[in-house]
Amino acid sequence: MPIEQIDDYPETMTEFELHWGSVNAALGGAPATDFELLGDYTLADFSADKAAVVTALSDQEGLDNNVDFARSDRDQTRADLRQRLILFRETAKALLPGSRYLRALPDTPAEQAEAQKLLDAWDDIAHVWAQINTDQPPEIAPAMQLRGGYTLAQFQTEVGTMRTRYDAVKAAERAAVDGRGQRDELLQAAYTRMVQYRERLPVTLDPGDPLLGSMPQITPSPGSTPDAVTLSGQWNSSPGSGLLSWNESTSPNVDHYLVRFSPGATYDSGNSSVSGNLPPGTTTHETLDGLASPGDVASFKVFVVLTTGNQAGSNTATITRP
Repeated sequence: MPIEQIDDYPETMTEFELHWGSVNAALGGAPATDFELLGDYTLADFSADKAAVVTALSDQEGLDNNVDFARSDRDQTRADLRQRLILFRETAKALLPGSRYLRALPDTPAEQAEAQKLLDAWDDIAHVWAQINTDQPPEIAPAMQLRGGYTLAQFQTEVGTMRTRYDAVKAAERAAVDGRGQRDELLQAAYTRMVQYRERLPVTLDPGDPLLGSMPQITPSPGSTPDAVTLSGQWNSSPGSGLLSWNESTSPNVDHYLVRFSPGATYDSGNSSVSGNLPPGTTTHETLDGLASPGDVASFKVFVVLTTGNQAGSNTATITRP
């Protein structure tokens, strides 16, 4: 099948692998007569490269999932700590009205504020809290606690956890970027070998050989690509999910619609994942992919996939979760 998405590589490479085996058999079926590419590159080498590509694609899914997990952990801890900050301000105002401590209270940053701004606010709270405990005003002696007996020590532990959450997100994002770079190098090398295969085989086999006519395709044949659909997307507050909608394809032989997404405001095919495989006739899709937490942004495309395997992608629709 032609390569139109990264996920197409394993299937396309399998087609080349099988065709190469048939060529070797036609040439004599012995190592001495096997078809080779530049640098004595053999079918066995290509099979090893295909296995590496499959592993890299699978590993990248895991790395991207790790980013999602790290962001989810960060967001949950961040939301909890922000509520602690709000509760501390309310408690201090209620128990110590007019005191000097109120002047030192930090403002409450937005939940999506930069990490350092939030960390600074939490550090301010810890300092004020520690000073209150040191001074022991009669209203809170011997130490200030929040609702449920929550103490300064617990707060400091959670702030420490928050720092590790931020670091974990950065580490996961770095690993995902590095993984994509290594994956893309493998894909480029595989693509180059498939191009070489199609260029070299015609000068190896006799003109008119049936194996020349059955060579696998790397790119879609002219006129075989379906018309793309037009995609729109928005956040649907009820039931609380991203809503995608598109016009039904007028192309014949539609096999399914493939919905893909990538985190962020720009669609990145190299960092995209499958959100849904939908049957012909479907024109909407609700999802939380890439939109797990408030402030998340994700970009989507819908691909029309024909029974021939040819496909075409829509425009990008970007959704921001409030």
